[in-house]
Amino acid sequence: MTLLVTSETLAGRRAIAAGPLAPLAQSLAEELRPLLEREVYFPTRKALLSREGGRCARDGALLDFDPFSPHEHRCPTCGEVYRGELHDRFWIYWYQLWLAERAVHASLFTALGDDRFAALAGAILDGYVERYDTYPNVDNVLGPTRLFFSTYLEAIWLLQICIATDLLDGIDPALAARVRDRIIEPSRRIIAEYDEGASNRQVWNDAALFAAARLLGDQHAAEEALFGRSGIVSHLENGLLADGTWYEGENYHLFAHRGLWYGVTMAERAGMSVQRSLIERFQRGFAAPLLTALPDYTLPSRRDSQYAISLRQWRIAEHIELGLARERDPMLVGALARLYGDDVPRRDTRRRTSSADVERNAPSSSLARADMSWRGLLCALPELPPLERVPPSSALLDAQGIAVFRRDHGRGYVALDYGHPGGGHGHPDRLNLLVADADTRWLDDFGTGSYVDPTLHWYRSTLAHNAPLVDGHSQDRVSGELLAHDERGGAGWIAARVRGIAPGVDVERTLVVMPSYVIDLVAWRATRECTFDLPLHADATVVEGCTASDSAALAGGSGVEDGFNFVDETAVQLARARAPVDARAMSESGRELALWASSSSDTEWWLATAPGPPGHGEHRFRVLRTTTPSGEHQLVWSWLDDVASVAFGDGIRVALRDGTVHEHRRDAAGWHVRIIAGTSSDGIELGGCRGAVIPELVFENAHLNDRAAIRLPAAIALAKAHYRRSEESWNPARHPTARLTLDWREQSLRIDIDVRDSDRNFAPADAVNRYDNEPAAINGDGVQLYLETTSGAHAWMLVPERGGDRVRVRPIAEWGASHPIVASWRETATGYAMSITVPFTAGERPTGIDVIVNEMPAGRERRRGQLVLSGAHAEFVYLRGDRHDPSRLLALQLPDA
Repeated sequence: MTLLVTSETLAGRRAIAAGPLAPLAQSLAEELRPLLEREVYFPTRKALLSREGGRCARDGALLDFDPFSPHEHRCPTCGEVYRGELHDRFWIYWYQLWLAERAVHASLFTALGDDRFAALAGAILDGYVERYDTYPNVDNVLGPTRLFFSTYLEAIWLLQICIATDLLDGIDPALAARVRDRIIEPSRRIIAEYDEGASNRQVWNDAALFAAARLLGDQHAAEEALFGRSGIVSHLENGLLADGTWYEGENYHLFAHRGLWYGVTMAERAGMSVQRSLIERFQRGFAAPLLTALPDYTLPSRRDSQYAISLRQWRIAEHIELGLARERDPMLVGALARLYGDDVPRRDTRRRTSSADVERNAPSSSLARADMSWRGLLCALPELPPLERVPPSSALLDAQGIAVFRRDHGRGYVALDYGHPGGGHGHPDRLNLLVADADTRWLDDFGTGSYVDPTLHWYRSTLAHNAPLVDGHSQDRVSGELLAHDERGGAGWIAARVRGIAPGVDVERTLVVMPSYVIDLVAWRATRECTFDLPLHADATVVEGCTASDSAALAGGSGVEDGFNFVDETAVQLARARAPVDARAMSESGRELALWASSSSDTEWWLATAPGPPGHGEHRFRVLRTTTPSGEHQLVWSWLDDVASVAFGDGIRVALRDGTVHEHRRDAAGWHVRIIAGTSSDGIELGGCRGAVIPELVFENAHLNDRAAIRLPAAIALAKAHYRRSEESWNPARHPTARLTLDWREQSLRIDIDVRDSDRNFAPADAVNRYDNEPAAINGDGVQLYLETTSGAHAWMLVPERGGDRVRVRPIAEWGASHPIVASWRETATGYAMSITVPFTAGERPTGIDVIVNEMPAGRERRRGQLVLSGAHAEFVYLRGDRHDPSRLLALQLPDA
């Protein structure tokens, strides 16, 4: 054994599998029984990601995965059964992972001395030996792969193959040799081509590459996967923050941390030393998601998370057990006490259909140790220590940048998400407020639905959160800083600030959390007049303090992820400056959330409808809108019916129904609460003022003036250095080239493009992209043109139309107002040529340009690559759509300049 355990350890696990973990071993063996009774099925086609495949057209739910039903797929919500190629090929995605994991199950039982499963393990591995190179490495979404559509999926699959092979190596060395030669070696070469840097997906690439290197005896490759620029150690040091949380949020924490478990465990087994402080950080990561869990024991749906992921799943319980097997931790023990001891209904855990380490989140269920997988059978403690509960408590994760306040023995929950922006899976939602009481989510974060559904853009907007935005546009991607945090005597507070939430605008949010209410102050300062919006995702009815409601259109930004395109049924009321507003929201169960508010200037109270949590239809919410360069909203939220009134003035006075009065004020030293009960009074002093603990992220983008200028007229050959690839690099892709000519004549920019060796595979005007949210035209030959001018930025997608010289022109969203443009095209002997003229008014000039030529050979489903004027820089084409970084534009120098 060379990967996870030694031969001696495995021998000891035989007694454990027959003793304290016998129920687990028996349940896993029973799940393998159907495979013993039939021939192993291998798909003949690779998996395909599409908008339709794998989802119910009626309610958007992910279709059930049945490993023995490749052509009929049932919706778990409505019961509808779906058939067809797109659903079948999405099923393949789950099946290939499921089958590889069953190879691990069968191999482990064989290594533990149960010969019933040896033939099954061999049939699966040899089946892949025969078929691996028949799956085509084309038409991928996110990196090269044969079986799937993304590299990290092949990495997870390969990791299972490696572990199964390792377990069988001493039993059937000839089989292991075939797998190493025909699967592991070629697969690791594909995975190594696509380095995803700091992404959670790269963790799995590294784990697979490390496992493959160890089995192939390649020490150099093992060291690179562990210690390289984006290796496992770099993820421990940079992706896993100092507080033990993964920078992309709870959902990606669970995924990345499982990958890190493989990496750390295999490194320790190989005797390759990792810095002790990083191992301690890794260990903290087992308990980190528990610290922000909502009262109903689900994760907050922050960033690109699925909605309301329950912690009561076998996969999560097992991971906690793996952490406990490494080190005794009361927090982990307490979590298992809840997971194994709480009185909750028993449901299908769906372990039978688990797809390796790619989650298919299941409903909340009661759990037992027999629900773990092969990892628990191989690595969990033989017996658990006494399971003692740990009372839920407040938490500050200062590296992640989220504070959670818990009240009423964990029933009340208030959180402020202020800090790390979360990378590519982050949302523009700094200073987002969450409020829950038991299982009622009053102010919620909806996470993200399907990546290939248009609502993705709504969930990624600031407007979809309880967070501020300026001038109708989602926040700039910046990090927040903690100004103060303290908790004592049943009260707690936090103040956080975001600089540059929009150009020239800083915002500060302060929460003071009492046993049954929270004071919520939002203040902004700008260097200019601005429209300041504060969305509040509660359907609050104004009781008093506003004018009557009038139907009106809620204006906002037109950007794809500004969110306003998803809003309808809007109406507005007006609250005068300093006028108190009283509002109420009701839950479906009849519970009430009370809101009192006062604003420093006249404020519009908008009511709107937009998508609610994924799969839950639409919901109504409020937006507070003020147009002023600076101001403050003062709000008080109460989730229990014990606040009688609220008065705003120099401080905030909250009167409770029992006659107690809380007087709040703030000064430079902190927050002060005077509690008056009858003739007596007491006080709570909250301090904890500090400077920033999360540095602001600085993105250095070269300005046009800092780049080498293109002097017009100019002729430029686009070739290898300009090729942005998918699966094939420039040479295997048949050397795509184009000649670009730029000139400035008669107050117009003239652009001529000669594309050589093109199949002229143009997307028709009525083409529908059935794969994802991108414009259909990107999956075809054509041109993307980006211009910076003295009057603003402009961009277009240009696609030739057959049957003439007409070019279909579509302005690209988020690149400013429309600008005149004229284009035509013609066939050439081996490709096509396009002529573009962009006229300018007197005094107006182009200052920067980039040109991208899409290439789409016949027979593909997605474009193969792009020729990029500003250079490819070893980039890949995946997930780019028609988007482009404005800083990439090259400066233009006109002949008369």
